[in-house]
This record gives sequence, C-alpha cells and structure tokens, in this order.
Amino acid sequence: MLSKFYIQFLTFIAVICYAVNVNAQDHSLIAAAGQKVYVPLSAKTAKGKMTVSNYGRTVVRNFDYTLSFNGQEIDSKHYVLPQALNRYDDTTIEVDVPPYTELGEDDLIFAITKVNGERNNATINYATLPRVTVTKVPHRKVVVEEYTGMWCQYCPRGIALMENLAHKYGDDFIGIAIHTGRGYEPLNCEDYAWKAAEYKSRPSLTMNRDVPLGSYIAQTEFETERSKGAYMDLEVSAMWDKEKNNITVTPNVTFRLNREEAPYGFAYVLIENGMSSRYWKQANYYTGRTEFRGISDELDYFVNAPGTIYNLENNFVAIAADGVKSARTGLLKAPIKADETQSHTYVFKNIKSKNVIQKKENLRVCVLLINTITGKIENAAKCSISEFGTTGISSVSEGTRTAVEADRYTLDGRRITTPQKGINIVKYSDGRVSKEVVTD
Repeated sequence: MLSKFYIQFLTFIAVICYAVNVNAQDHSLIAAAGQKVYVPLSAKTAKGKMTVSNYGRTVVRNFDYTLSFNGQEIDSKHYVLPQALNRYDDTTIEVDVPPYTELGEDDLIFAITKVNGERNNATINYATLPRVTVTKVPHRKVVVEEYTGMWCQYCPRGIALMENLAHKYGDDFIGIAIHTGRGYEPLNCEDYAWKAAEYKSRPSLTMNRDVPLGSYIAQTEFETERSKGAYMDLEVSAMWDKEKNNITVTPNVTFRLNREEAPYGFAYVLIENGMSSRYWKQANYYTGRTEFRGISDELDYFVNAPGTIYNLENNFVAIAADGVKSARTGLLKAPIKADETQSHTYVFKNIKSKNVIQKKENLRVCVLLINTITGKIENAAKCSISEFGTTGISSVSEGTRTAVEADRYTLDGRRITTPQKGINIVKYSDGRVSKEVVTD
C-alpha cells in the first residue's frame, strides 16, 4: 500500500515537472550580442542590429523587449516579426538606439521579456548591444589584399572576386593585388615579399587582415565587414613633384570621439590599374569548366577564355609599399580629440626606378590605418595622384578642394584606363559620377 502511494506521488511530481518543462520549451527566444552601433550626438536614434533565435517549440510571431543602460530602462517595445520564427530559426532585427549625452563607448542591455504575449522562458533572456556615441558616423572602406601570380592557374578565382567587388562597391572597395614570383611573374612586388611567404597557396585573399576569402564571390562578407564601422574618417591626397619622380602623400585622420591612446600605424601602397602586355600569359584553370558558369560575370569571363590568356588587363597591382610589414607608428598623437584632424606626409621616392610602371596616370595611392594591437586594418583611403600644384582627395571633398578623376567605365560597366569613343561613365574623387561623350 505504501509502495503504491509513493508511485502515485512520484508520478504526480513527474507530471508537474513535465508540464513546467513543456511550458518552458514553449516560449524561449534568445538574443545574441549585438553589432556595435555608432550614434551621432545630434541624432535622436540610430539603428542597432540584434539577432534573435527561437529555441522554443512554439512558432514566434511577436515579442516584447526592453533596452537598459546602467540599470535604468531607456526604452521598451512590442515587436511584430515580418515573418514568424519556427523552432531553431533566427533573424536580425533593428533596434532604435538613442545617443548618450557624452562621446564614448558603453554597453546597453537588450532583454526579451515576453514571447507571443507570454513570459520569455529562455534561461538567459538578454544580451549586450555596444553603443558608440560620436560627433558623426565615420565612413569605413574595406581593403582586400590578394596574393596572386600569372603562373597560378587557380588565380583567376581571385581576380574575378576582386573585379566583382570593385564593380559592386566602387570606392568603398580598396583592392591590392600582390603578384609574387615562382619563376614567371612580370609584376612581382618585392615590397610585399615578406608577407607573401606566409601564404603558401594562391590565390590567397584577406579582407582587412582579418577575414580570409575562400569563395568565388564575397559580397556578404564585404557588407558585414563594412557595417562594422570605424572610429575615424580617413582621407588622403597625393601629388607629383615637378619632375614627376616623387609622390607626396598626405593622409588626414579625423576621429569622431575622444581617445586616450593611439595604437595605430600607417601603411602606404602604390598600385596601378589597367596593366597589360601581349607577352604576359595568365594560366587559367577555369577554361571551359561550365560548373562555374553563372557565379559571377567576372568568373564567366575566365570560363569562356582559353587556358592561357594573353594581354589580360591587371588591376590593383601593387607597385611599391611601405609599412605593410610593420606599420609606421608615432604619426597620430594622443590623446586624440574628436573632430580634430591629424595630418602628416609620406613620400614615395624615385618612381622612375620602378620599371614595371606602364602609365603613371593609372597609378593610385592607398593608405591603410592599422591597429597595432590587433594587426587589423581599421580604415583606409585611396586617391589618384594630382599634378604638381593641385590636390586630389580620396573621398567627399569640402571647400575649394579639387576633385580629380578616380575611375572611368564604358556604358556596360567595363573599367577603362583612357577615354574611349562613345559614352564614358566617370567617377570623381569627391564621389560625383558623370556621363562623358567622347567623340574621337
């Protein structure tokens, strides 16, 4: 009799526990740490991004959340999902984030309190949302360094990826193609040789010295990297001397918040676009391989091309570089004050000794701002080179600064290095784009 009582009691406890467990599994929405959001002091709010995941058995259609700072609730909202979340599904939502009263960085707490009107039963129902209060949101550009070679039959993958990013993202993409020799390589760049030794395979592509790119397109990776933002704006101008033998480079760095330390260094890279020769031959593994067709227009070119390509146009070719192995430091002075521009100059000397250069008008200067603690590129800028006595600016210009031609395309989107008869699309260093009719 006693044994039967205990069996009934244990069964009752099991039923209660099962019911509680089932209820806990019904409404369980978890948030992941949010992406850093930059909020201008002058703005009412900015859009922060949070990822939420449904670990409950119930389909989630809506939820309630709070946003808190220093233990004080600063916002609460009811959020209706555009598309319901099934179990183990996740989605990214936008959250209104107000600025703080002072410049700086802090963490907000995003907490999901209710799911479909019921209490959120997730074990941990909150996550952090990093906020950076700035005077204005800096513009981040993304650098992709590609280690390649004409002898490398697989390198058309990297060439196509770089061209695809250039066509999709224009001035926000800064490409550097480092040709390295293993026998035949007419565009070998010795200034990058130390780094090339670290990459055993070709092609090897790295974004901002942080994210390896191993596929045939990288638009998702690029947009994710660009959306991370930066603490500073970076512009650069470059000018020839009278003899057109030296290039004076002037980076201008403007942080949009105060910083006590300046763990940053600079690298300077001279690149050339539109390089080609009827004697150069690019090995091409992708010839006739229809399984790669349709991935991108740029890769399709190589599928349709022969196994050895002569006179291929090479863009972003690294000609000279300094600071790429060990960034030049001491050029930014701490403490850094918001909106105070810091400038310096660097000189590429004796350009005439670079026999590989084909057309000086196709040269571009790239400046990389590198975090010396992490080794990652925080921001970058690129510009054309002005004639002696003028100025070319890499991004949106102000005042009386002179905008110069940055890139030129045919109407169908093909990059060209000189004016071509017909309609040309011309992009200028101040961001303007115009149509130009070339008659001869």
